[in-house]
Amino acid sequence: MSTTVKRGWRRRAALTAAIATVAAATTMGAASASAASGQGGAPGTEQEIVAALTGLLPEGTEITDAYGQGYLDSEYPFAAVEAGDSTGGTTTIDVSVSRSAGDWTEWAGCPDNGDGTGEDGFVADCTETELSDGRLLSVNTWEYETDGSGEGEDGEPFHAIGWDVWLEGPGSAEFESETGRSVYLSQYKELTGSAGADAYVPVLDEQQLTEAVQAPVWQELLAALDAEYGEPAEEEWEEDSAQIPAAELRDAFRALAPEGIEVTDVDHGADEVNSAELLTDDGKGAALLSISAWGPWDASGEEGFEDVEDIESFDDGESGVECADSVLEDGAELSVCSAAPTDEDPVGLWWATVYYPDGSGIDITQTNLADWENAPVRADAPLTADQLAEIATDGVWADLIAQYTV
Repeated sequence: MSTTVKRGWRRRAALTAAIATVAAATTMGAASASAASGQGGAPGTEQEIVAALTGLLPEGTEITDAYGQGYLDSEYPFAAVEAGDSTGGTTTIDVSVSRSAGDWTEWAGCPDNGDGTGEDGFVADCTETELSDGRLLSVNTWEYETDGSGEGEDGEPFHAIGWDVWLEGPGSAEFESETGRSVYLSQYKELTGSAGADAYVPVLDEQQLTEAVQAPVWQELLAALDAEYGEPAEEEWEEDSAQIPAAELRDAFRALAPEGIEVTDVDHGADEVNSAELLTDDGKGAALLSISAWGPWDASGEEGFEDVEDIESFDDGESGVECADSVLEDGAELSVCSAAPTDEDPVGLWWATVYYPDGSGIDITQTNLADWENAPVRADAPLTADQLAEIATDGVWADLIAQYTV
Protein backbone atom coordinates (compact mmCIF):
# COMPACT_ATOMS: atom_id res chain seq x y z
CA MET A 1 0.00 0.00 0.00
CA SER A 2 1.33 3.45 -0.84
CA THR A 3 0.33 6.93 0.29
CA THR A 4 0.38 9.85 -2.16
CA VAL A 5 0.62 13.55 -1.28
CA LYS A 6 0.38 16.22 -4.00
CA ARG A 7 1.87 19.69 -3.57
CA GLY A 8 2.54 22.74 -5.72
CA TRP A 9 6.21 23.63 -5.97
CA ARG A 10 8.14 26.49 -7.51
CA ARG A 11 11.76 25.47 -7.93
CA ARG A 12 13.63 28.11 -9.88
CA ALA A 13 16.87 26.29 -9.17
CA ALA A 14 15.79 23.66 -11.67
CA LEU A 15 16.50 26.14 -14.45
CA THR A 16 20.21 25.65 -13.83
CA ALA A 17 19.97 21.95 -14.59
CA ALA A 18 21.49 22.18 -18.09
CA ILE A 19 24.59 19.99 -18.21
CA ALA A 20 27.78 20.56 -20.19
CA THR A 21 28.64 17.82 -22.68
CA VAL A 22 32.15 16.52 -23.26
CA ALA A 23 32.16 13.12 -24.94
CA ALA A 24 32.53 12.55 -28.68
CA ALA A 25 29.27 12.01 -30.54
CA THR A 26 28.14 8.40 -30.52
CA THR A 27 24.97 6.54 -31.33
CA MET A 28 23.77 3.85 -28.98
CA GLY A 29 20.86 1.51 -29.32
CA ALA A 30 19.41 1.33 -25.82
CA ALA A 31 17.44 -1.53 -24.38
CA SER A 32 13.96 -0.86 -23.00
CA ALA A 33 13.57 0.31 -19.40
CA SER A 34 11.75 -2.84 -18.40
CA ALA A 35 14.45 -5.10 -19.84
CA ALA A 36 17.31 -3.06 -18.32
CA SER A 37 15.87 -2.90 -14.82
CA GLY A 38 17.28 -6.33 -13.98
CA GLN A 39 20.89 -5.63 -14.97
CA GLY A 40 23.38 -6.44 -12.23
CA GLY A 41 26.75 -5.12 -11.08
CA ALA A 42 27.59 -1.73 -9.62
CA PRO A 43 29.00 0.65 -12.27
CA GLY A 44 32.53 1.50 -11.21
CA THR A 45 33.73 3.43 -14.27
CA GLU A 46 32.46 6.20 -16.52
CA GLN A 47 31.71 3.73 -19.31
CA GLU A 48 29.75 1.46 -16.97
CA ILE A 49 27.61 4.16 -15.36
CA VAL A 50 26.80 5.74 -18.74
CA ALA A 51 25.82 2.28 -20.00
CA ALA A 52 23.61 1.79 -16.92
CA LEU A 53 21.75 5.04 -17.66
CA THR A 54 21.41 4.53 -21.42
CA GLY A 55 20.19 0.99 -20.76
CA LEU A 56 17.13 2.51 -19.09
CA LEU A 57 16.14 4.61 -22.12
CA PRO A 58 13.69 3.48 -24.82
CA GLU A 59 15.13 1.19 -27.47
CA GLY A 60 16.64 3.07 -30.40
CA THR A 61 17.28 6.30 -28.47
CA GLU A 62 20.12 8.22 -30.13
CA ILE A 63 22.81 9.41 -27.72
CA THR A 64 24.93 12.28 -29.04
CA ASP A 65 26.98 13.02 -25.89
CA ALA A 66 27.58 11.23 -22.61
CA TYR A 67 29.84 11.43 -19.58
CA GLY A 68 29.97 10.48 -15.91
CA GLN A 69 31.93 9.04 -12.98
CA GLY A 70 31.57 5.59 -11.45
CA TYR A 71 32.05 4.72 -7.79
CA LEU A 72 35.71 3.87 -8.41
CA ASP A 73 36.23 7.44 -9.64
CA SER A 74 34.28 9.34 -7.00
CA GLU A 75 32.20 9.01 -3.85
CA TYR A 76 29.57 11.02 -5.76
CA PRO A 77 28.96 9.02 -8.97
CA PHE A 78 26.78 10.38 -11.75
CA ALA A 79 26.02 10.05 -15.46
CA ALA A 80 24.57 12.46 -18.01
CA VAL A 81 23.53 12.00 -21.62
CA GLU A 82 22.13 14.07 -24.46
CA ALA A 83 19.34 12.00 -25.99
CA GLY A 84 17.67 12.65 -29.34
CA ASP A 85 14.02 13.69 -28.99
CA SER A 86 10.86 14.45 -30.96
CA THR A 87 11.94 18.01 -31.85
CA GLY A 88 15.00 16.86 -33.77
CA GLY A 89 17.19 18.23 -30.96
CA THR A 90 18.28 16.63 -27.71
CA THR A 91 17.03 16.27 -24.15
CA THR A 92 19.44 16.18 -21.19
CA ILE A 93 18.97 13.21 -18.85
CA ASP A 94 21.17 12.70 -15.81
CA VAL A 95 21.32 10.51 -12.73
CA SER A 96 23.29 10.69 -9.50
CA VAL A 97 23.33 8.82 -6.21
CA SER A 98 24.38 10.08 -2.81
CA ARG A 99 24.55 9.06 0.83
CA SER A 100 23.98 11.20 3.90
CA ALA A 101 24.57 11.05 7.64
CA GLY A 102 21.73 11.60 10.09
CA ASP A 103 17.96 11.50 9.72
CA TRP A 104 17.25 11.11 5.99
CA THR A 105 13.59 12.12 6.41
CA GLU A 106 14.61 15.64 7.47
CA TRP A 107 15.29 16.69 3.86
CA ALA A 108 13.43 14.03 1.88
CA GLY A 109 10.48 14.71 -0.41
CA CYS A 110 9.05 17.82 -2.02
CA PRO A 111 9.62 21.19 -0.36
CA ASP A 112 6.32 22.88 0.46
CA ASN A 113 7.21 26.08 -1.39
CA GLY A 114 4.26 28.01 -2.78
CA ASP A 115 1.28 26.84 -4.77
CA GLY A 116 2.91 26.55 -8.20
CA THR A 117 0.51 28.99 -9.85
CA GLY A 118 2.99 30.40 -12.33
CA GLU A 119 4.55 33.42 -10.63
CA ASP A 120 7.17 34.93 -12.97
CA GLY A 121 6.33 32.34 -15.62
CA PHE A 122 7.31 29.36 -13.47
CA VAL A 123 4.82 26.53 -12.88
CA ALA A 124 5.60 23.34 -10.98
CA ASP A 125 3.84 20.43 -9.34
CA CYS A 126 5.30 17.71 -7.13
CA THR A 127 3.90 14.38 -5.97
CA GLU A 128 5.25 12.31 -3.06
CA THR A 129 4.55 8.59 -2.75
CA GLU A 130 5.54 6.52 0.26
CA LEU A 131 6.48 3.05 -0.98
CA SER A 132 5.63 -0.17 0.83
CA ASP A 133 9.21 -0.49 2.14
CA GLY A 134 9.10 3.01 3.67
CA ARG A 135 11.16 4.78 1.02
CA LEU A 136 9.88 8.03 -0.47
CA LEU A 137 9.41 8.60 -4.21
CA SER A 138 9.05 12.25 -5.27
CA VAL A 139 8.22 13.35 -8.81
CA ASN A 140 8.44 17.03 -9.67
CA THR A 141 7.40 18.50 -13.03
CA TRP A 142 8.05 22.11 -13.94
CA GLU A 143 7.92 24.55 -16.84
CA TYR A 144 9.36 28.03 -17.17
CA GLU A 145 8.56 30.50 -19.93
CA THR A 146 9.38 34.20 -20.17
CA ASP A 147 9.68 36.84 -22.86
CA GLY A 148 12.75 38.21 -21.07
CA SER A 149 11.20 41.54 -20.12
CA GLY A 150 10.96 40.90 -16.38
CA GLU A 151 13.05 42.62 -13.72
CA GLY A 152 16.65 41.44 -13.84
CA GLU A 153 16.18 39.59 -17.15
CA ASP A 154 18.24 40.18 -20.28
CA GLY A 155 15.42 40.72 -22.79
CA GLU A 156 15.86 37.29 -24.35
CA PRO A 157 12.90 34.87 -24.36
CA PHE A 158 13.39 31.54 -22.61
CA HIS A 159 11.27 28.39 -22.43
CA ALA A 160 12.21 25.13 -20.71
CA ILE A 161 10.53 22.09 -19.21
CA GLY A 162 11.84 19.49 -16.80
CA TRP A 163 11.21 16.54 -14.54
CA ASP A 164 13.02 15.80 -11.26
CA VAL A 165 12.61 12.43 -9.55
CA TRP A 166 14.03 11.40 -6.17
CA LEU A 167 14.05 8.01 -4.48
CA GLU A 168 15.07 8.45 -0.84
CA GLY A 169 15.33 6.06 2.05
CA PRO A 170 17.43 4.76 4.95
CA GLY A 171 21.05 3.72 4.55
CA SER A 172 22.72 0.46 5.50
CA ALA A 173 21.57 -1.17 8.74
CA GLU A 174 25.18 -2.25 9.32
CA PHE A 175 26.31 1.30 10.11
CA GLU A 176 26.49 2.43 13.73
CA SER A 177 24.65 5.70 13.07
CA GLU A 178 21.55 6.57 11.07
CA THR A 179 22.27 7.29 7.41
CA GLY A 180 20.31 7.88 4.22
CA ARG A 181 20.44 6.96 0.54
CA SER A 182 19.20 8.99 -2.41
CA VAL A 183 18.86 8.45 -6.15
CA TYR A 184 18.17 11.53 -8.27
CA LEU A 185 17.06 11.40 -11.92
CA SER A 186 16.31 14.45 -14.03
CA GLN A 187 15.13 15.18 -17.56
CA TYR A 188 15.58 18.70 -18.97
CA LYS A 189 14.61 20.23 -22.31
CA GLU A 190 15.10 23.80 -23.46
CA LEU A 191 12.28 24.67 -25.86
CA THR A 192 13.27 28.26 -26.70
CA GLY A 193 12.77 28.80 -30.42
CA SER A 194 11.96 25.15 -31.02
CA ALA A 195 9.55 24.58 -33.90
CA GLY A 196 8.25 21.46 -32.18
CA ALA A 197 7.67 22.98 -28.74
CA ASP A 198 3.92 22.38 -28.70
CA ALA A 199 4.33 18.79 -29.81
CA TYR A 200 7.35 17.93 -27.65
CA VAL A 201 7.30 14.35 -26.39
CA PRO A 202 9.74 13.63 -23.54
CA VAL A 203 12.23 10.82 -24.00
CA LEU A 204 10.94 9.25 -20.77
CA ASP A 205 7.35 9.67 -19.66
CA GLU A 206 6.54 9.93 -15.96
CA GLN A 207 5.99 6.19 -15.54
CA GLN A 208 9.32 5.41 -17.22
CA LEU A 209 11.08 7.97 -15.02
CA THR A 210 9.76 6.38 -11.84
CA GLU A 211 10.77 2.92 -13.10
CA ALA A 212 14.24 4.13 -14.03
CA VAL A 213 14.94 5.78 -10.66
CA GLN A 214 13.94 2.52 -8.92
CA ALA A 215 16.17 0.31 -11.10
CA PRO A 216 18.18 -2.13 -8.91
CA VAL A 217 21.48 -0.95 -10.42
CA TRP A 218 21.34 2.29 -8.39
CA GLN A 219 20.89 0.43 -5.10
CA GLU A 220 23.79 -1.83 -6.09
CA LEU A 221 25.81 1.33 -6.72
CA LEU A 222 24.92 2.71 -3.27
CA ALA A 223 25.93 -0.59 -1.66
CA ALA A 224 29.25 -0.41 -3.52
CA LEU A 225 29.79 3.11 -2.15
CA ASP A 226 29.23 1.78 1.37
CA ALA A 227 31.83 -0.93 0.82
CA GLU A 228 34.34 1.39 -0.86
CA TYR A 229 34.06 4.50 1.32
CA GLY A 230 32.52 3.33 4.59
CA GLU A 231 29.89 5.08 6.66
CA PRO A 232 29.09 8.63 5.46
CA ALA A 233 30.08 11.31 7.95
CA GLU A 234 28.36 14.51 8.96
CA GLU A 235 29.75 17.51 7.08
CA GLU A 236 31.73 19.72 9.42
CA TRP A 237 32.23 23.38 8.64
CA GLU A 238 35.35 24.57 10.38
CA GLU A 239 35.64 28.20 11.37
CA ASP A 240 38.48 30.03 9.65
CA SER A 241 41.61 29.95 11.78
CA ALA A 242 41.91 33.73 11.44
CA GLN A 243 39.24 36.07 12.85
CA ILE A 244 40.23 39.59 11.78
CA PRO A 245 37.68 42.32 12.62
CA ALA A 246 36.46 44.27 9.59
CA ALA A 247 37.52 47.51 11.28
CA GLU A 248 41.15 46.32 11.37
CA LEU A 249 41.08 45.54 7.64
CA ARG A 250 39.59 48.95 6.82
CA ASP A 251 42.13 50.78 8.98
CA ALA A 252 45.03 48.89 7.40
CA PHE A 253 43.85 49.74 3.90
CA ARG A 254 43.24 53.39 4.75
CA ALA A 255 46.82 53.71 6.01
CA LEU A 256 48.19 52.24 2.76
CA ALA A 257 45.93 54.04 0.26
CA PRO A 258 47.80 56.34 -2.17
CA GLU A 259 47.69 60.08 -1.65
CA GLY A 260 44.65 61.66 -3.29
CA ILE A 261 42.37 58.66 -2.73
CA GLU A 262 39.44 59.34 -0.43
CA VAL A 263 38.38 56.24 1.51
CA THR A 264 34.88 55.88 3.01
CA ASP A 265 33.60 53.01 5.14
CA VAL A 266 30.68 50.86 4.01
CA ASP A 267 28.48 49.67 6.86
CA HIS A 268 29.20 46.19 8.21
CA GLY A 269 27.70 44.09 10.92
CA ALA A 270 29.32 44.55 14.30
CA ASP A 271 30.66 40.99 14.24
CA GLU A 272 31.95 41.00 10.65
CA VAL A 273 35.34 39.29 10.34
CA ASN A 274 37.82 38.56 7.53
CA SER A 275 36.09 40.84 5.02
CA ALA A 276 35.37 44.52 4.60
CA GLU A 277 34.01 46.89 1.96
CA LEU A 278 35.05 50.47 1.31
CA LEU A 279 34.37 53.21 -1.21
CA THR A 280 37.44 54.66 -2.89
CA ASP A 281 37.32 57.94 -4.81
CA ASP A 282 40.01 59.73 -6.80
CA GLY A 283 37.67 62.65 -7.51
CA LYS A 284 36.13 61.01 -10.58
CA GLY A 285 33.50 58.91 -8.81
CA ALA A 286 33.48 56.63 -5.78
CA ALA A 287 33.67 52.88 -6.42
CA LEU A 288 33.43 49.80 -4.22
CA LEU A 289 36.52 48.00 -3.00
CA SER A 290 36.42 44.74 -1.06
CA ILE A 291 39.04 43.12 1.17
CA SER A 292 39.05 39.43 2.06
CA ALA A 293 41.51 37.63 4.32
CA TRP A 294 41.81 34.01 5.42
CA GLY A 295 43.97 32.13 7.87
CA PRO A 296 46.42 29.25 7.46
CA TRP A 297 45.19 25.83 6.43
CA ASP A 298 47.24 24.42 9.29
CA ALA A 299 47.98 26.58 12.33
CA SER A 300 51.36 24.84 12.63
CA GLY A 301 52.34 26.34 9.29
CA GLU A 302 53.31 22.93 7.90
CA GLU A 303 50.69 22.90 5.16
CA GLY A 304 50.52 25.45 2.35
CA PHE A 305 51.40 26.10 -1.29
CA GLU A 306 54.53 24.45 -2.65
CA ASP A 307 55.01 26.67 -5.68
CA VAL A 308 53.23 29.12 -7.94
CA GLU A 309 51.89 26.30 -10.11
CA ASP A 310 49.58 25.39 -7.21
CA ILE A 311 47.56 28.53 -7.94
CA GLU A 312 45.04 28.23 -10.77
CA SER A 313 45.04 31.48 -12.71
CA PHE A 314 41.75 33.10 -13.69
CA ASP A 315 43.34 34.00 -17.03
CA ASP A 316 41.78 31.48 -19.43
CA GLY A 317 42.30 33.45 -22.64
CA GLU A 318 38.56 33.57 -23.33
CA SER A 319 36.79 35.37 -20.47
CA GLY A 320 38.54 38.71 -20.93
CA VAL A 321 40.47 38.29 -17.67
CA GLU A 322 44.19 39.02 -17.81
CA CYS A 323 46.43 37.87 -14.95
CA ALA A 324 50.10 38.04 -14.05
CA ASP A 325 51.42 35.60 -11.42
CA SER A 326 54.73 35.87 -9.59
CA VAL A 327 56.59 34.62 -6.52
CA LEU A 328 57.70 37.18 -3.93
CA GLU A 329 60.98 37.14 -2.01
CA ASP A 330 59.35 35.68 1.11
CA GLY A 331 57.88 32.78 -0.88
CA ALA A 332 54.39 34.26 -1.05
CA GLU A 333 52.63 34.13 -4.41
CA LEU A 334 51.04 37.17 -6.04
CA SER A 335 48.29 37.10 -8.66
CA VAL A 336 47.32 40.44 -10.25
CA CYS A 337 44.27 40.39 -12.53
CA SER A 338 42.14 42.74 -14.61
CA ALA A 339 38.71 42.19 -16.14
CA ALA A 340 38.13 45.45 -17.97
CA PRO A 341 34.58 46.53 -18.86
CA THR A 342 33.30 45.88 -22.38
CA ASP A 343 30.29 46.94 -24.44
CA GLU A 344 28.62 43.65 -23.53
CA ASP A 345 29.55 43.82 -19.83
CA PRO A 346 30.21 47.31 -18.43
CA VAL A 347 31.25 46.01 -14.98
CA GLY A 348 35.01 46.07 -14.43
CA LEU A 349 37.01 44.20 -11.80
CA TRP A 350 40.64 44.62 -10.81
CA TRP A 351 42.22 42.56 -8.05
CA ALA A 352 45.43 41.51 -6.35
CA THR A 353 45.68 38.31 -4.31
CA VAL A 354 48.59 37.22 -2.13
CA TYR A 355 48.89 33.57 -1.09
CA TYR A 356 51.27 33.05 1.83
CA PRO A 357 53.30 29.82 2.19
CA ASP A 358 51.19 28.63 5.16
CA GLY A 359 47.97 28.78 3.10
CA SER A 360 46.70 32.11 4.45
CA GLY A 361 46.13 35.05 2.14
CA ILE A 362 44.70 38.46 1.35
CA ASP A 363 42.61 39.60 -1.62
CA ILE A 364 41.81 43.21 -2.55
CA THR A 365 39.29 43.74 -5.35
CA GLN A 366 38.36 47.10 -6.90
CA THR A 367 35.22 47.62 -9.00
CA ASN A 368 33.78 50.48 -11.05
CA LEU A 369 30.47 50.22 -9.16
CA ALA A 370 29.23 52.54 -6.42
CA ASP A 371 27.02 49.70 -5.14
CA TRP A 372 25.84 46.27 -6.25
CA GLU A 373 22.36 47.44 -7.24
CA ASN A 374 23.09 50.01 -9.96
CA ALA A 375 25.06 50.42 -13.17
CA PRO A 376 28.78 51.30 -13.11
CA VAL A 377 29.59 54.91 -12.29
CA ARG A 378 32.73 55.02 -14.45
CA ALA A 379 34.66 53.04 -17.06
CA ASP A 380 37.86 52.75 -15.03
CA ALA A 381 38.51 52.51 -11.28
CA PRO A 382 40.08 54.79 -8.67
CA LEU A 383 42.93 52.30 -8.16
CA THR A 384 44.78 50.36 -10.84
CA ALA A 385 45.67 46.69 -10.54
CA ASP A 386 49.32 47.65 -9.96
CA GLN A 387 48.35 49.96 -7.10
CA LEU A 388 46.26 47.17 -5.59
CA ALA A 389 49.27 44.85 -5.85
CA GLU A 390 51.49 47.35 -4.03
CA ILE A 391 48.95 47.57 -1.19
CA ALA A 392 48.32 43.81 -1.03
CA THR A 393 52.03 42.95 -0.78
CA ASP A 394 52.59 45.17 2.26
CA GLY A 395 53.62 43.21 5.35
CA VAL A 396 50.77 44.61 7.45
CA TRP A 397 48.36 41.97 6.12
CA ALA A 398 50.53 39.02 7.15
CA ASP A 399 50.96 40.65 10.56
CA LEU A 400 47.18 41.02 10.97
CA ILE A 401 46.57 37.40 9.99
CA ALA A 402 49.21 36.20 12.46
CA GLN A 403 47.79 38.43 15.21
CA TYR A 404 44.24 37.14 14.82
CA THR A 405 44.93 33.48 14.03
CA VAL A 406 43.54 31.26 16.77
